Order: sequence, then C-alpha cells, then structure tokens
Amino acid sequence: MKRKYSLLILLASLASFCAHAAAADSDHVEAALVAEHTAFTPGENWVALQLKPDSGWHTYWQNPGDSGLPTRLDWTLPAGVTAGAIRWPYPHRFALGGLAIYGYGGETLHLVPINVPANWPLDKPLTLQAQAHWLVCSDVCIPGKANLELTLPVTAHAAADSQWAAAFVKARSELPTAAPWSPQFSTGPHDFSMSIADAGFSDDAQFEFFPLASDLVNHAAPQRVALDRGVLRISQALSAYFVSAPKQVDGVLEVTDRGQTHAYRFSAHPGSVAPVAASKAAAAVPAKTRQGLALILLSALLGGILLNLMPCVFPVLSLKALSVMNQRGQPSAQQRTQALAYSAGVVLSCVAVAGVLLALRSGGEAVGWGFQLQSPVFVAVLVYLLFALGLSLSGAVEFGTGIMGAGQSLTQRGGHAGAFFTGVLATVVATPCTAPFMGTALGFALTQPAAVALLIFAALGFGLALPFLLLGFFPRLAALLPRPGAWMQTFKQLMAFPLYLSAVWLLWVLSHQTSANAAMLVLLGLVLIAFALWLWPRRHWLPRLLRIAALLLAVSLLASPLLRMAPATAAAPQQAAGQQPYSDARLAELRAAQRTVFVDFTADWCITCKVNEHAVLDSARVRDAFARDDVAWLVGDWTRQDPAITRVLEQFHRSGVPLYLVYVDGGEPRVLPQILTPDLVIDALKR
Repeated sequence: MKRKYSLLILLASLASFCAHAAAADSDHVEAALVAEHTAFTPGENWVALQLKPDSGWHTYWQNPGDSGLPTRLDWTLPAGVTAGAIRWPYPHRFALGGLAIYGYGGETLHLVPINVPANWPLDKPLTLQAQAHWLVCSDVCIPGKANLELTLPVTAHAAADSQWAAAFVKARSELPTAAPWSPQFSTGPHDFSMSIADAGFSDDAQFEFFPLASDLVNHAAPQRVALDRGVLRISQALSAYFVSAPKQVDGVLEVTDRGQTHAYRFSAHPGSVAPVAASKAAAAVPAKTRQGLALILLSALLGGILLNLMPCVFPVLSLKALSVMNQRGQPSAQQRTQALAYSAGVVLSCVAVAGVLLALRSGGEAVGWGFQLQSPVFVAVLVYLLFALGLSLSGAVEFGTGIMGAGQSLTQRGGHAGAFFTGVLATVVATPCTAPFMGTALGFALTQPAAVALLIFAALGFGLALPFLLLGFFPRLAALLPRPGAWMQTFKQLMAFPLYLSAVWLLWVLSHQTSANAAMLVLLGLVLIAFALWLWPRRHWLPRLLRIAALLLAVSLLASPLLRMAPATAAAPQQAAGQQPYSDARLAELRAAQRTVFVDFTADWCITCKVNEHAVLDSARVRDAFARDDVAWLVGDWTRQDPAITRVLEQFHRSGVPLYLVYVDGGEPRVLPQILTPDLVIDALKR
C-alpha cells in the first residue's frame, strides 16, 4: 500500500511538473496556467493565468478603455469542480494614438478561485482545462488564444509551490481591496464627478480613477483632482457615448501615498458633488497638468497664426490688407486702436463660437469646429454676405452710413467698427480650415471645463489676429507695404474676385448638403441682392420700396424647406474610385481581416481637406501605393452633421476635420498631420 501511494505521488508530481512547464508561447506573449500550491485540496484553491507580453507590448484590463479586449478564460472542468471569475489586478493607463487604454505592460497573474468538492477522492488527480483568449498590442494588435491544462493531485493538505509563491503574493498585493469609505458621484452637462470624505489621504497623494463602465467617462480626458480639508474630488469629461446617470458607479481608485501604492474597489452612489474647476485641479495636480495646458495654449496660438496662411481665410484677409495700406498716413495711435479693434473682433468671435459649440454639446449635440457650416441656412447667409462685400469692392455699390457703415469702413475708411467687423468675418470664414497645431489644441479644449476651453479658443483667436496686431503697433513693419495710390482702386476691385470665388465654393457645398434646387434658390437670392444694391443710390420712393421688397424676398428664401432638407434625404456623397464610405463596423471588419486601412475624415466645406485630396490623395504616386499595398480607403464625410463621425473625432482629440488615420495590417491607428504630402502618406503605409 505504501509503495502504491508513493507511485501515485510520483506520477502526480510528474504531471504537475509537465502542467507547469507547458506554457503556450504565442505572438509576443507567453501564457501559462499555474497553481499557488503543489496540490489541490477540497474547498477553495487558487490558480492563475500568467500572461507575459514582450517588452513594449500590453494586454488589457476588464474595462480596456478606448480600445482593446479584456482577457477571457473558457473553462472545461470535471463535474462538481467550479471556477470563479478572474480577480483583476489594478491596471495601468497607456496613451496610444490619442486614445487612453487600461491594461498591463509586464508579467501579470490573473487569479481565479477553483472550488474542489469535499467528496473528491484523494487518490484521484484533478485536471483543469481552459482556453485563454487575449489581445496583445503595441503599435499593432494581435489577438491570441491558447488551450491550457493543469493537472495536480488532490490531498488533504498542500504546500506552497516555491516556483510561484512569490508571484502569487505580489499578485494579491495588486488586487484592489474593498474601500473603507462610501463615495458619492454626480453627472453634469460635461463632467462626471466623484467625492470621498474623511479618507485620510496626505496632501502629496496621487490618484488615478478607473471606471468599470466603458461608456461613463472620456478615458483620454485628463482627470481633475482636488483634495481640500480631507475631501477628495475627482472630475473627468463624460464619454461621447454617455446616455444617462447610472444608479451606482463601480470602479477602482489607485492611490499612491507616502511612497506606497494601493488600489481600492468601490461603488459610488448618487449625491451632490461640485465638479473640480481647472484652477483647483491645477493646484492639486500641479506641474505636469499646468505644463500640458501651457503647451496646448501655445499650440492654439501657433495654429491661429498659421490659419492666416490657409486659403479659406485669404478672401477676408484681403479686406484687412486694404485697410492696413490705407492706414499708412494715419497717426500711430489710430493705427493701434484699429489693430486692437480687429483683434477684439477675432478673439471675441472665437470665444463666441466656442460658447455656442460648448452649449450645443452640453445639450447632447455632436458638433465640432466648423459646425455652423453644417447648416445649409448658415452657408446661404454666408454666400449672401460674401457676394454683397464683393459687389462693394467691385464698385457696384457704395454703402452709406445708414447701413452701419461696415461695408465702406472695410473697403475704404478702415474705421474701428469696420476693423472689428473684419475680425468677426475672418473668424467665421476661417472655421472651414484646420491649421497644423490646431487639431490637438481644440480637441483637448472640448474635453475641459468651460473656462479652460474658452481660454484655448481665445488663444487661437489671438494667434489669428497677431500678424495685423503687430502691423498696428510696429509701423515700421507696415512701411514694407506699398504706398497708397491710384493703384489701390484697381487692387480693391481685384480683391472682389476671391470673395466671389468663396461664394461659388459655398454654393457647391450647399448643393452637396441639400440639392441643386436649394442652390438655385440661393442663386435667385443673389440676383435679388444685386438688384437691391443697384437700387441703393436711388432716393425716390419707388426704388426704395423695390429695394426693401427685394431684400425681404431674398431673406424669406432662407426659410424655404429646401434649405432644411434632412440629411437622410440629401444627395448622397459621391465616392471616388477605390473609396468606401466609413462606418465603425466596416473598419472593424477590415482590421479583423488584417487589411491596411486609410481613413479620411473630410467635409466639402473644409478647404484644407480639398487641397490634400487633390494635391496628395488623388496623385498617381499615392494611388499606386494604395493599389500596391491593397489599402482600403474609407471616407467619413462630415459635410452634414454626423454624430458617429463626431465621436471618432473626439476619440482622437480632434474637434474638426481633416483627420487621417492609417491602420497598417489592421493594427493600431497612426494619426497623420493635417497637411499631407505624398511621401508622408506612402511612408505611413510601411510596416
């Protein structure tokens, strides 16, 4: 009998050794099923799925964040044996392509309790079988799976396995423990906020909140933390997929305090929690957050300066250039005040656009930079305005002081009101463009409290106004411009044609948003405006009456149902050869097939997009590269409002188009700059 048990123990030990050694070595990750002890005992036992990714690779937590898949175990167990859920260690945050993901970058043990029935025979080994599924990612993502098996004897008592004892101790130390406090939470128009009272944290403690729900917060948005008189508050922007406040919020809070890191699991219940303001957050999480905000403000400033070089702004800047040249004979003080008036018009209108945009988003609208050009009525009004200004520059009409004096100020006198109005118009016309540095800055702004967002938009406006502000305060710079003379009249008339071209372009946009009939209606309105302006100098009662009637009729055309056509009934955007319409499902399908995908988020009213399309994406070199590498080209058209596209833009911290993404072999996305070159696109396709 003694020899029989010795043989059984020897065989079980061999089986145990084989089971522990039979690790699966998949692409960029090692996987194994291991046990804490050298044998199972009746009752609760602990095993673990060990995942060891290569350096620079990571696997995912139960909530992967913006992208990814949680690890999963599918068990095949003998009758009576049960396996519990994975006990997840607290995760780490990774930033990837504008996304935030939660996971593990090193060797991780996913602990699982195994319950062995009390009546299991002690002389019968127990075999556990599991199919493990995971996703391992770096700049690309590779799904993996392995069939794992673990066989151990069942004994009354078991010793710790020396090979894995330390690893299990470490894994248990990383498991979140039940929180000793009861958090409260609230959701507002923009933010999720949570508070913890009397937790005893030191003033130097650092915090990281990980929600279990994937659709609660914008994972990539910074967490704003304030610790005031023992009360901890954490605020974060709501997810674009957030629908309504839950009954409770489950999550994990990672706390690093006095050199020790510990994680707590908790369930927060509804309460009244004031969101953490930007200033409070800066005080609680100082250096890194303040430096990041300074960098964002600098990006917005540079983006505004570069907007002056974008083609969509040129027609209005030509008006300001005329004004600057006319100012050369004026006193320096008057030049400075007009430069300040122009800058005020730019900055205040940028802030106003931001305010409207934030208000719409707080009301649930999925809108971004340039959102007003998604409205056919607004586009029609802008066509009217640019056409009327063009007629003024052409000399077809000279406005009197009775119509605000704005037109004449813009084209001739350059007065303060005219300078301010030019700044407003420059901002409105600039919204179809996205300059370098702008995308990240504005995308970040839309995830922040209103005060921070408005500050970033103000920095953008200041950058747009800066060149003319410098001309006003440094007359020597203006001296480099040609002197005023008779040629100015010819130049003024010449500058009318960029305005006419802008009106033609906007009419083309309008026809894509709605229909050819709607564009025809706006053309009729332009004829009425031209007729009214032709009548303008005539002072008899009949011309005045006809002038008013023509203007009223032109305005009434804007109320036509043709200009309020639902997007679903508008003409479908035409796809060029090789292009496919973008959808989340189609992108997922192509990535699963490991195709290289080029995603182009564009709009008809985006001049930067159109320049990139014609100069780069339609070039023979890029087309040949797409064909050679079998690239799937998905186009997301944002000409009309599309909440699905807006959500994707938000995921990549962009407030508007263009946005270009490249998924090589279906891997993780690479974000390209907003100004493309053929070499840049072709290089991005390389593996």
